[in-house]
Formats: sequence, structure tokens, C-alpha cells
Amino acid sequence: MKLSILHGLALASALLMTACGGESSNNLNVAATSIRPSGAGFCNSMQGNLPQARVVTSWKTAPGDALITHPISGLTVRQSFAPHWAGNVVRLRLSNRYSSLPVTFTNFHLAEEAEPGGADMVPNTECKLTFNEQPSVTLQAGETVVSDWMVYPVESFKRVGVSFYAPGLTPQVTRHLNANEVLYLSLPGDYAGSADGSVFVAAPEGYTANFLVIEALEVLAPKNVGTVVTVGDSITDGSDSTTAFLSGRSSPLVATDQRYPNHLQRRFNSAGMPFTVANAGIGGNELLRDGWLPQFGKALLTRFNADVLQTQGVSHVLLMIGTNDFGNPKPGQAPTSDELIAGYKELIANAKNAGLKVILGTIPPAEGTVTELVPVLHGAASAKRGRDEANAWIRSQTLSDGVVDFEQCLEDKNRPGFLAAEYNSGDNLHPNPAGYSAMADCVNLNLFERQP
Repeated sequence: MKLSILHGLALASALLMTACGGESSNNLNVAATSIRPSGAGFCNSMQGNLPQARVVTSWKTAPGDALITHPISGLTVRQSFAPHWAGNVVRLRLSNRYSSLPVTFTNFHLAEEAEPGGADMVPNTECKLTFNEQPSVTLQAGETVVSDWMVYPVESFKRVGVSFYAPGLTPQVTRHLNANEVLYLSLPGDYAGSADGSVFVAAPEGYTANFLVIEALEVLAPKNVGTVVTVGDSITDGSDSTTAFLSGRSSPLVATDQRYPNHLQRRFNSAGMPFTVANAGIGGNELLRDGWLPQFGKALLTRFNADVLQTQGVSHVLLMIGTNDFGNPKPGQAPTSDELIAGYKELIANAKNAGLKVILGTIPPAEGTVTELVPVLHGAASAKRGRDEANAWIRSQTLSDGVVDFEQCLEDKNRPGFLAAEYNSGDNLHPNPAGYSAMADCVNLNLFERQP
């Protein structure tokens, strides 16, 4: 049922006060359990003015393209992820950024995932979302929309599923390549509100296992909470070895939340620091040029405003990119290190002009890079020279608010330029889960100041 405006405001204020806990706490998992499924206030839309709070990003992905997507017309889509910041009042952000046509979806539901990577949801945890109090939403070409605020408790790393139905033709759907999650498509029909996963079929890993339509989960949080946007390429996105695709090996990263931004969030939680980490990495992404394949996304210089500056609650940017500028095959000459450095300077200036703190990460080792898919050049002498020169500048510059030396943390001490064996996924380019954890451990948390 709908709350009255006054009742809703009173409830939201009470929930936010309950959730605040300590000044630097993400112990909102305790507060979130104060609202039980089917209990008073659960799954009620918040209308009118919201209580004074900060909107932050509990989970995020960066849209890349809309050219190659699985047909979903007449089907229900189910996809899951782990929120980073807990809260009791949430909304879902949808994107049609790269589609040239409008798309209509209906019957969006949030629910608690029963098992990581599974299609089943926990019964009686489902909550139907609305858009301007309507169950359906049409996104025009290039448009981003948010759902109405909903009283719905989420906890840090308690995974949730998003289900929706596509009633009409969907020739183009904006997506994020390689979600490292299982995308489920139903038999024909609308099953978005059902906890039962038996009517869903997992899409083939590596082919259609992408995030479709969804871009972020946003929550109301205490005013001192900030969003840290980690932005970059596949190493930020959390990709596995490229050699695993054709070998048929199942990725250890699927539905296990082992990306370095996930591990960084765990460190913030353990330290009691008021930050939520939003992942804006895109596999194959470059700083200066659009990806040589469309799904690799627009150049970071182009997408920085949409994927970083417009992220809700952003206070800090942790930037690590450049390996693909030197290593991806493309027409013409690869950029020089001076050109890459000029790009870094432009992003730093843009972020600081927006009032953000900027932390630069060095480019990780990539000697010996191999792939079964494309003849990449990351292991070439010219690429190594570009990385070395860019990293030397990153370490010495004073424009940013700090540096994380990812190269030093991941490098094999006996083989300079190579990933350490214990951190290598197998392609000499992407870290394995232990490597992604080491990247998070490499971050000095003192670089992040508590928000006033």
C-alpha cells in the first residue's frame, strides 16, 4: 500500500536516524534488519520531500554500448550484484545511454538473492519498484532515469537481484560488457515478481553475461558518507584471464565479488570509514581513444563526466588506466607517454574543478601478455616503454591528491615487468582474485579524508 506523504517523511527520517549508527560506520546492516520483509513500512514508495540526507552510490556499473545484446523481447531478465553501502531507502538507476531507440520495461523487482549466482530469490523479500508511481518506464534514446525512492533494506555485500519484463521489441539495450555475474533470461512471459528461479536459464558466460539496462543502486545515507569512484579498464572492472574464454574454464570471479573495488569496500568497512566504492571500470577501455571494439566504451576523457562526475555522492576518484592505450591494436600509432600524461592532467583538472579528490594508480605489469582472442600488443617493447614512462610520471607528479603504486604491488620481484605468479590469472595481464585483493591492500586508506 502507499504511505501518505507525512507518514512517509516521518518514516524516512526515522529510518535514516536509525541507520546512521556511528559517524564513520557502515554498520547499517544492523539497521537494515530493523525493517523486515512484509513488515510495517517495507516496500513503500517515498513521495514528497525526503529527509535531509546524502544520496550515495551503493553499487554501480558503467554502460559501454548497445550494439550487441541478446534479444529479450517478451522475456524476464534477472541479474544480481552486491551492494556496498547499506541503507533502508533505495532507488534504481537505469540507462539507455547508447541506444538510438526508446525501450520500455515493466515490473521491476528487487529481491534478496538466495545463493550467489543463482536464479532463485528469497521468498517474501521481493519489492516492486515504480517510476513516477507507475510500474512501467520508457527510456528515450540516450536517457537515464531513476525509480521512485523505496523503503527497502539493503546490506553491504548481501546480494540482491533485479528482475524486469520486456513487453515489446528491444532491438537495442544499453549494456555493460562482462559483468562477472550470471545473466538469467526466462521462458516467455513475465516472472519478475516470482522468487522461483526454475523458469530462468543462464545466458552463456562470456557471450551475454552482461549488465543490461541497470546502472546503479543509490541509497540515502548520513551526510558524512562519500562515494569513491574507481575508474579504469578491465583491471578495475574485474576481468578474468582472456585465455579462459575459449578454454571453457569457469571464471572464479563470477558472482563472487572479488574485484579490487569489492575488496577496497571490505577494507573501508573493516576500518569503519564512511565510504562506498562505485566501480566505473570498462574492459578494454582507453584514456584517449574510444575502444577499438564498441563494447570497450568511449574514451575515458569522453565518459568521465557521465561515469564519474555524475555519480551520486562522489567525493574521491581513484583512477588507473593506460595499459590499453599502449597495448590495444588499432589503426595508426599508439599514443606517446606524453600524450597519455596530458590526458591524466586533463582528468585531474576536471575532477578538481568539480571539488573532488583525485588519486592516481600506476599501470600494472603486462609483460608476456597472451590472449586467445586478439593479437594484443601489451607485451611489446614499445608498450612497456610507454607504461614505464607513464608510471614514472605518476610517481613523481604532485597534481593528484595521492598515488597508489599498483605496479609495485603486483610485480614479480624476480621478473620486473611481469605479474607475480601468485597474482596472475593466466594471461599475464589480468590479476586473479588474490591479485585483486592485493590491489586493494595496496591502497593507503589515509589518502581518503572523512567527509565533514
